Amino acid sequence: MCRLKATAASVLSEYGPSAAGSALPDDLVAEMCRFGAAELHCVAAVVGGIAAQEAIKLITHQFVPLSAPLIYNAIESTSAVLQLV
Repeated sequence: MCRLKATAASVLSEYGPSAAGSALPDDLVAEMCRFGAAELHCVAAVVGGIAAQEAIKLITHQFVPLSAPLIYNAIESTSAVLQLV
């Protein structure tokens, strides 16, 4: 956990003195260590919900499923459909 906190502090210091001065809470670092290399549970829930909705569309033939890749931005909680030409 100390190694992750030191790495995060060095990354924050690259953004300037105001970012480096902000303390990184221990509970935030512990939460990231708890999940290891797995995705966070809230991101998995959103992506799983979207996948389930698309599966229902395919099974019931009631609505039109997505015909292009869906991009989900978990940082801003937005999504967009990438139209391939």
